[in-house]
This record gives sequence, C-alpha cells and structure tokens, in this order.
Amino acid sequence: MLVRLKQGQLYIVHHEADDVLEKPFRDARLAALHQIHRAIMTSPVPLPDTILAVNVLDGPRNDTLSYSRAAFGAATPGSPLVTRAFLMPHFSFWGWPALSFVGSFRQADESITAQQVPFRDKDARPVWRGTKRYNSAQHPQMRTDLLKAAAGQPWADVQELAWDAPGAATNALNISDFCRYKHVVHTEGITYSGRLQFLQLCTSVLLTPPMAWLQHTTHLVKGVYSSDLLGRSRTASSSDKVWPPTPPFSANAVFISPNWSDLQATVAWLEAHPDVAEGIAQRQRDLFWGKGYLSPAAEVCYWRALIRGWARVAQTTGPEWASAPRGVPWEVFAMGYHGLEGKPK
Repeated sequence: MLVRLKQGQLYIVHHEADDVLEKPFRDARLAALHQIHRAIMTSPVPLPDTILAVNVLDGPRNDTLSYSRAAFGAATPGSPLVTRAFLMPHFSFWGWPALSFVGSFRQADESITAQQVPFRDKDARPVWRGTKRYNSAQHPQMRTDLLKAAAGQPWADVQELAWDAPGAATNALNISDFCRYKHVVHTEGITYSGRLQFLQLCTSVLLTPPMAWLQHTTHLVKGVYSSDLLGRSRTASSSDKVWPPTPPFSANAVFISPNWSDLQATVAWLEAHPDVAEGIAQRQRDLFWGKGYLSPAAEVCYWRALIRGWARVAQTTGPEWASAPRGVPWEVFAMGYHGLEGKPK
C-alpha cells in the first residue's frame, strides 16, 4: 500500500482490495497503520512529509518497508537478492489476533514478566511447536529434520502443531509458556518467523541455525556455534560474515546445525555447564527486555527513524506525485471506510 504523511497527518493513498488479501495480511496491514500513526502522534518533533510504500507480505520487496530481508542468499534459487527493503517492526508489536495462543506482544511481555521462573527450575527439554511445511530456500528441510531429530524423544518437547481449526491447535502452547523451558528452539519459515521476538523475552537459551532472514532487531543476536561448545570442527559457510563466532561468555544465543544433528549433544553440554547456559539465557533477557530493544518506546523511536531515513532517499516530488490523490484520512480508514480517491499512476 502507499501511505502519505503530510503535515503530521496520515493518509492511505492506495491499498489492495479487501478481497485480494487474506485476513491475516489485512490484519497486518491495519496493525502497520496503527503503528505508523502511533509513531507520528507521539513524536516530539514533526516528521517529514513523504509517501511510504508498505509491504505486509512475508517476502520482502525492493523499495518498500518490509518485515524482513535476506541476511545471505536469495529467497529462491536463481532469484535476485532483495537489497533495498527497509525493515519495519513486526505487526505483532500491535497485535496478532489470528493465533489465539499468541495475542499481542505487550500481552505476552506482561505475562512472561509476571511469571518469571528461576533458570535452574525450568524444564530442560528443548521446546518447539510449528508447522512442518514452512521452510526457506536456504534450508528446505529444516523443520522436517528437526522433527526427525527430536519429535517423540524423551529429552525434547518438539511437536508439529495439530490444527483443529484456523488459528487453533490442540497441542499449542501459549507463547508465554515457552519461557518455562531452559532451551527454546527457533526455526524460520519460508522467510522470517514472527516467533523470534517472543522467544527473546525469555530468560532461556535460544537454539537456532544461523538465521537467513533479518528483522529489525535480529542483528543484535550474538551466537556461539554449537561446534565450538562441543569441540567439533565446522566448515565455513556464507553465513559466517553475517554471524561471526561469539565466545560462550559473550553470547546471547546458540547456533545449531541446520539439520539439527547436534541438538541433543548441545543440550546435554549446556546441562553439564549450567553457568554458561544461564549466562547465555540471562544476556538474551537483559538485552532485548532489560535494555528495552523490544519495548513500545523503542518501537516508536525506530519507526520515526525509519520514516526519516526513507524520506531522505525516496523521491516523492514531480508531476506524477503532484497529481496523485491525497488519500483516505487514517481516522476514516480505521473506521472501515476504505474508498479511494484514485489509484497511483
């Protein structure tokens, strides 16, 4: 969609018709507009006039605000690498109503903070819930391999979600319940996975293959490679430039092999070295929650910086823009009136 900021007001210039987008994407679109409006209304100084191109689909697109971009490699073999996607905060920072066990980020934050469990008292099994078929081109068997390695094993709580209705699964965990485990497993989907920021609220060890997709705070992850913990050799890969090795006493995550062949051994090592494990878990919580990188204040500050950065490089002058419609005022659009004065040329 195209969104205009003019003299501190928000207008929707163009958007896909409601019958074109599935409801989860319409929810994401509405959440993004709420987030932008909140950033504008709480800004201590006026934000520049500009026109934003906002993409709420899972895959990034050049010259848009998108939820992710590739850290390395293309989205699909042979396709060009998207290098001009401007990362915006995920829609779950406003709300995620499509999944009953997720809700909103603020709700999860409050629940996790109120139910803190000492690290030593947490369930030692690595935990994961997800859908097997969502895999990226970089790791097309990641979720299948995880289930093969850990599903049904007594040392793990790894299960494929059993859906009984849209948005509801019989074996789902409330997002805050993941923090009752010492080890939380993160898998990306076809692109990014929205679970990451929720898991980063936990005082738990994040276990993940080196991530192929960046969200707006993913660059703060500092992972120690499981091979370094286990004293095994590791073949260098394209991910090393993005994710250089981190010493265990500085790390806030553990990078696992994408085929999960070292998952059991890594969890056993962490259990045998509880000081290292608890340090990794505590650094994650201290950074992402304690220093406020996932807070509402950080989110609106990021949105303002994003809008300023976009306005510096996006050309919104000239006859084609002068003749573009003003758009629907946000206040009217938010009430369900989505009529447009015209479409962009």
